[in-house]
Amino acid sequence: MTIYAYSTPIILTDEIYSDYGGQLDNTTDSQRDAAYLISEMQLSSELETYLLPTIVTGTYLYNPLDKFLILEHSHVQRIIRTRFIDIEEYTYWSQAGTDNIYLSLRDGERGLVDIHSILGNYSCNHSYMYPYKIEEVYEAGLPTGTANKPDILLALTTYANIVLNEIIGYGNESSGDIGVQQFSNQNYSEARVKLLRTSFGTSARAQFIKKLIGKYIRKRWIQL
Repeated sequence: MTIYAYSTPIILTDEIYSDYGGQLDNTTDSQRDAAYLISEMQLSSELETYLLPTIVTGTYLYNPLDKFLILEHSHVQRIIRTRFIDIEEYTYWSQAGTDNIYLSLRDGERGLVDIHSILGNYSCNHSYMYPYKIEEVYEAGLPTGTANKPDILLALTTYANIVLNEIIGYGNESSGDIGVQQFSNQNYSEARVKLLRTSFGTSARAQFIKKLIGKYIRKRWIQL
């Protein structure tokens, strides 16, 4: 589980929410702030990265048979520092950036880092053959300006509205925004196409959000 780094909304505001169809009436500032933050967290989770470039530190167990690392986030903009650490928490070896012969950012969009060599490039008082773990400091997030594009803002607004409707108790297709495939009332009935399960729910609006952000999703395991 990747911990989300922000505790307040970083994209959505009342102005943006209203401009993209959200209703401010009958909601409080706290309710909207909660909905905005939950919406941003959910989109970030689906995209496996942050909506804005963010400095991240991650620690991974080292396996000498692995020639690459799969970072916790997609859309990695740069590697800032790599530390190889031994079992006593001493720095086995440290390397800045990727402008060298030891590390390469194989696929930034999918967060894949190649490790070419580490042997003979350490300076410490211990003679372990291999380090125990790797600490990576890197910058990850959608490229600057992407989160302010209409498709991302509309997706954020739509999910924030779903969350607000749950808070105030009305407005979604059903409790929990579950997708309704069949409906009947007196002499009228309808059957919809089968709805997909998404991290945003199973309703038609959840499908809409998924379509809006689909072009930005980069699964980290695809190009191994």
